[in-house]
Amino acid sequence: MKQIIFLLAVSVWMGACSSYNNVKTKRDEDADFQSYKTYNFMDVELEGAPADSSNSTALTEIKRAVAQEMNNRGYKLYGNPDLKINIGLVVQEKSQTRQTDIREAPRYIGQRRYSWKSETVEVGRYKEGTLTVDVVEAKGNKLIWQATGSTVLNKQSRQPENIDRAVAKLFEKFPQTK
Repeated sequence: MKQIIFLLAVSVWMGACSSYNNVKTKRDEDADFQSYKTYNFMDVELEGAPADSSNSTALTEIKRAVAQEMNNRGYKLYGNPDLKINIGLVVQEKSQTRQTDIREAPRYIGQRRYSWKSETVEVGRYKEGTLTVDVVEAKGNKLIWQATGSTVLNKQSRQPENIDRAVAKLFEKFPQTK
C-alpha cells in the first residue's frame, strides 16, 4: 500500500513539474537561418475556446516565452519581419482507462454457460494540451520550422516558469544565428 501511495505522489509531483514530453520538430533543410534577422507574431484567433482571461493570459505567456527564445537566438522583434511565428494551442479532454483482469471477476456458482471477459474501465478524465509553433518565411509564406509538444494540463501548467520550460523544450533544436 505504501508503494502505491509513493508512486501516486511521485506521479502527481512529476505532472506538476512536467514540461512537454512528446516533442516533434520539422525543419526545411533548404532554409538559410543565417539570413533571417527579424521576427513577429501572426494574429492569433481563439477558435472554439472560451474568450476568458485565463486563455488570453496563457497565450500572452506563451508569446512572451517564444519571444525570449527568439531573442536568445539573435532574432529581433520587428514590424515588417523576415519570419512570422504562428502559435497553435489545442486542448482536448481525454479519459484514463485500465483493463480489468480475472481476479476482479465475481465468484460464480451455477449454470455452465457463464463467461467472463476483460473490459476497459474509465478511471479518470484529464486535459491534454498540444502546443505548436510554426516559423514561416514572410517573403515566400513558406513553413521553414515547426515544433509540436503535448503534456497533461493542470493548475501548475499555466505558471510562467512552467510555460518557459515547455517553450524552451520546443526550441531545443531551433537553429542558432549567433
